[in-house]
Amino acid sequence: MSWHRTWLFARRTMKEIMRDPVNLFFGLAFPVLLLWALSLIYKQVGQIPGAATISGDELAAAISAYAPVFVSLFSGMLIAKDRTSSFLTRLFASPMTAADFTLGYSLPMLVVALAQSLVTFLFAGLFGHPIGVRMLLGAIVVLPTALMYTAIGLLCGTLMSDKAVGGVCGAMLTTIAFILAGVTVPIQIMGPTFQDIAKALPFYNAAQSAVAAVGGDYGRIWPHVWIVTAYAVGFWLAAVIVFGLRKRNVNR
Repeated sequence: MSWHRTWLFARRTMKEIMRDPVNLFFGLAFPVLLLWALSLIYKQVGQIPGAATISGDELAAAISAYAPVFVSLFSGMLIAKDRTSSFLTRLFASPMTAADFTLGYSLPMLVVALAQSLVTFLFAGLFGHPIGVRMLLGAIVVLPTALMYTAIGLLCGTLMSDKAVGGVCGAMLTTIAFILAGVTVPIQIMGPTFQDIAKALPFYNAAQSAVAAVGGDYGRIWPHVWIVTAYAVGFWLAAVIVFGLRKRNVNR
């Protein structure tokens, strides 16, 4: 793997992202709109005696951990379009390896995810929620989640068309992540089987690691982060392998 080639390809990927300001704006604005809407809802719920609610900083942390799900759509659509435009076919003749390509797609997506988290936390303060230095740690803790979603997008984009990627990453994955992350409905009120499934998957653990970081409960960060990291590494290695097989078949 060459860091120079990876860096050059990452710059190209970032330029492609910036050329689509509508999707970029949506990716940054949607978490803010979601935070605003849920803040209003929980404010009303908090007035009901005995009703379960969530604090503002925890809500911002949970949403910041959910927001990178849109990165999967960005990465999947980008690589799928590169495939259909024959751009990758021409690049496959270069000495770049599958790891070079995959990392070149991933690095700009991590930048976008970090921007999502920082914007979400910034607007949490504007909405009246307490913000502090711990939110920077929350943004950093979200990065393994962003890497996981990026890898899922790259894996789907390598195997599917851009329309199929839109359905899988844009509809199915965002819905599953939203439900299993416990952003709106706490999993504690669901059945034990559903709770076990949610705790074994990365979505709930991603939200809980961010909530723990923002809340200063540092001892709870790693038990959740390592599960997300394991999924991120697994999906990223799968993306590298599948991309490498695709590159090998094209070059034959």
